[in-house]
Amino acid sequence: MFCSIILSQHLLTLLSFPSSRIMVEKDWRTLDPAAKNVWSVKGIIIFGMIGIFFSLGILLGWYYTPASDPNKDIPLWIFLIGTVTLVSIFIVYNIWILMYYPRYRYVLGEQGILIHRGIWWKYRRTIPYARIQHISVDQGPIEQIFHLYRVNSYTAGTGSMGGASAGSGITGPEGQILGVRNPEPLKEEIMSRVMQSRLGDGVNDISGSGISKDILAELQGIRKELEKR
Repeated sequence: MFCSIILSQHLLTLLSFPSSRIMVEKDWRTLDPAAKNVWSVKGIIIFGMIGIFFSLGILLGWYYTPASDPNKDIPLWIFLIGTVTLVSIFIVYNIWILMYYPRYRYVLGEQGILIHRGIWWKYRRTIPYARIQHISVDQGPIEQIFHLYRVNSYTAGTGSMGGASAGSGITGPEGQILGVRNPEPLKEEIMSRVMQSRLGDGVNDISGSGISKDILAELQGIRKELEKR
């Protein structure tokens, strides 16, 4: 009777495992809304610097062009066209932010971290927990203003931040989650899943471990002996 209960519970666990896996992987998470502000400020800084250097070069060229030169007004026309183009690109960039933000999502699935993002070029990345070696949290100067962080996942193939700084040719993390308001709970959750994947979940071990197979065979033998009595 005891062995029958154990085998029944094991069978029920195997049957319920796929459904729970699907349910977890549908629990997508989005970025903090302040991430849009971070991207907007970065755009203002980048386009502002481009506009300053562009304007300075054009205006200096116009200033040092003699008034008698028939091409005196050409730099002003270049300045006008360049300014309109730069402003138009900046507007498109802000539209891109509005479209990109809802399409950036991630989930801590049963087997690994799933990251989906992209508008025209779709980015799909899965980082298995079994490969994750290190989790880091960093924050740039603009992220500090809005109190947001980046959670980076490093695997055996990409190494760690220390390896990258040592000149090993590693450029960055394999997975990066942007716009995280409270990074420590997310980091701890990922690490707990990493440890669980390494220690085993108690389900796959029964069918995959040689020792577990021996225990199962021994329990089946005990059950047969009890049935004979």
